Amino acid sequence: MYFVNILFLTHIFFYWTSVMFYTYIYNQWYDESLYVIKNVLINQFIFTPFLIIPFYFYPQPYSTIHIFWQLPSIIILTDIIFYISHRYFHYNKFLYNNIHIYHHKFDPPIASAALYAHPIEHIFINLLSTVLPMFIVKSNLVVSVIWTIIASVNVVIAHSRTWKNDPHTTHHKYLICNYGAGLLLMDKLLNTYKSENKN
Repeated sequence: MYFVNILFLTHIFFYWTSVMFYTYIYNQWYDESLYVIKNVLINQFIFTPFLIIPFYFYPQPYSTIHIFWQLPSIIILTDIIFYISHRYFHYNKFLYNNIHIYHHKFDPPIASAALYAHPIEHIFINLLSTVLPMFIVKSNLVVSVIWTIIASVNVVIAHSRTWKNDPHTTHHKYLICNYGAGLLLMDKLLNTYKSENKN
């Protein structure tokens, strides 16, 4: 189980390093920050370890040379899975009003709340969309660690509202667009992409 332990420790290190950087540099410390951090830590240390179970059934991975097709595939698969699950949590009013609404408490979003979510959302949106693609492409430890670093940092950047025309900040504002992650290919394909085009 060293595989999943290394991925978990990699995620913790890069997620919280990114959170500290954006919180400090962009002065995103608020009265509720400790509550947010507690929620994220509970998700990470209580609910994320449930992923140990599927890793007992992890397929025989390909060699690292396959990174050239695996990493782009993981990015696209993550966008597809995240888009479908995330959009459904918006579409289904019970799931939105009882589960997903927690994540939308912060508008505009803040870096420390990137993984602030109900445990069900954490498992079925956050974790499912980032872990299942590794199973599908059979990535080995090296490829999986690189992907874990990218995903851990990207989710913080997406919630930091520090870059122009940030599509996820737009999602938090309007709630009816930009459901995907990363390249937002699904949003562009299904006409749910929105850009603020701020000058």
